[in-house]
Amino acid sequence: MARGRTSVQRKWDLISPYYQTEHKIPTDFVHYGPHCPNEDKLQLIGEVRGKRVLEIGCGGGQNAIAFAKRGAVATGVDISNKQIEFARALASREGVEVTFLRGNVEDLSAIADATQDVVFSAYALQFVEHMDRCFGEVARVLRPGGMFVFSLDHPFWYCLAEKELVVESSYFDTAYWYEWEQAGMSTHPRMTEYHRTLGEWYRLLRGAGLEVLDIIEPEPVELGSGQDWGGYYAPERQKMVPATIIWKARKPARSEPGEAAQAISVR
Repeated sequence: MARGRTSVQRKWDLISPYYQTEHKIPTDFVHYGPHCPNEDKLQLIGEVRGKRVLEIGCGGGQNAIAFAKRGAVATGVDISNKQIEFARALASREGVEVTFLRGNVEDLSAIADATQDVVFSAYALQFVEHMDRCFGEVARVLRPGGMFVFSLDHPFWYCLAEKELVVESSYFDTAYWYEWEQAGMSTHPRMTEYHRTLGEWYRLLRGAGLEVLDIIEPEPVELGSGQDWGGYYAPERQKMVPATIIWKARKPARSEPGEAAQAISVR
């Protein structure tokens, strides 16, 4: 297990400088993914001024910085030293205070119990092997009534061929492997993404004691997600099949046996 974590860290340390140079993700708004409407449009979290917001799998820290710009007490956690170094330097350039910690999202022991109003993640949790541990930690650090909002590739999106709208792989595959290619890289690390069905994500959240409030499968936008994500994430493809899924959950304000199941809205 330790070797696996080290391997993921090493790979992202290699990828980070090339990824950040190419994508230049902005810090003016909280993004959810390629050609996905941002938080200013979706308003899934709302006002964060004075609230404690934790971003897990924060990468270069752009979303954590965007939260800080809106008045949040923001913290970011990522497994990669290089990503955290980039995030700290970026926050300094942007003139905001954000606490960035190097750590694994399966173990948030650096964060005290029931201290966070919001836990957020964008396109990071597909790299997490033991999601039950991660969600258990999210539930632990959230205050009663706190929100957990995260986005990632839609489970159906994984089934599509890279260049055509053709089903290429099974919806029930549990993992995908590929060589990460980024402009300027001479070596391409082999990456693993863990695939889970919609039902599995729901059960993992419920198993951690979290209430599912909403499941969003947004139609694409041309602008507003940070850059023109062409090719694999081209809007033309996303108009046919959703590329992004966003989950909104909450830690119950109080927990009682036999509490009625919550309603789920899907849009």
